[in-house]
Amino acid sequence: MSRIRLALCSDTHFWPGAARRYGHHDDQLQPWSEQIQETLLADLKATPPEFVLHLGDLTCGGGHFEMPDDTFQTVLAATVEAFSALPSAFYALPGNHDCPAHGDWSFAEQQLGLEPGLGRTIDLPAVRLVLLNAQGHMPEQLAATWPRGPNAGWVNQAELARLDSALATAGNRPVLLFSHQLLRPWVVDAQPWNDLYGIENGADVLAVMARYKNVRAVFQGHAHRVDLHAESIGGETCWFMVLPAIIEYPMAWLQVDVQADMVRVQVKRLPLPTLAALSRDTGQGWRAGKLEWYSFSIYF
Repeated sequence: MSRIRLALCSDTHFWPGAARRYGHHDDQLQPWSEQIQETLLADLKATPPEFVLHLGDLTCGGGHFEMPDDTFQTVLAATVEAFSALPSAFYALPGNHDCPAHGDWSFAEQQLGLEPGLGRTIDLPAVRLVLLNAQGHMPEQLAATWPRGPNAGWVNQAELARLDSALATAGNRPVLLFSHQLLRPWVVDAQPWNDLYGIENGADVLAVMARYKNVRAVFQGHAHRVDLHAESIGGETCWFMVLPAIIEYPMAWLQVDVQADMVRVQVKRLPLPTLAALSRDTGQGWRAGKLEWYSFSIYF
């Protein structure tokens, strides 16, 4: 089989015309949104991959940023249009910020071609890709987080059933799983874990994975950091990687080359060193993780 290339990105938090920086330390770079997104799209056009996958938080919707609802809809539609114009197949998951303040993901799902609360399965010759929608919150969960909306993810019963079927019918294909929020905490540094980074019912997702033992890697966004570790799931090794955010240091995406017996993963920083340093120098150097996480292989 010839190589198939995926480009993975997450947390672009695009807000053209934003008047200020966001994050606890003003570490996000919304006032430069247009330059950042144009640079990302140029990177993806330079050597086009077969697939571009965005793992969520395309925009600054939701309660935290206080983006007006009409602005959210305009920005999300324009963002989806820009990614869809790439010479690659484009698919995306909604993140917790791809909604109005009250936490309704229907507009994002419509824009991304998804059924309510459900993700997508894509079959390649060597692997099955499963995009898991973790914005399947129940009405009572949304009411409990009013008006800001939930940060943690929730996989609804229909999506759990879809995941079960996708793993059960994968045949000899190993599976790569993609989600916005995290299935497991990071394990290697002093930055504290908070449940808002995770999928609240992640144990249910992991139980499905353990039943079929064919998920070889999980790629996740949301936490705005680079992290990589392996765990035994159902007696088989599974790698869990957190993608960096585009909107803050280290401002990078992943190149994933799929071959018959392996995937090769490389972290690709945007060529915007001055902006990256502006974010890093707010005390965010830890978000870059370890150098050895920037180029590695997973064998099937």
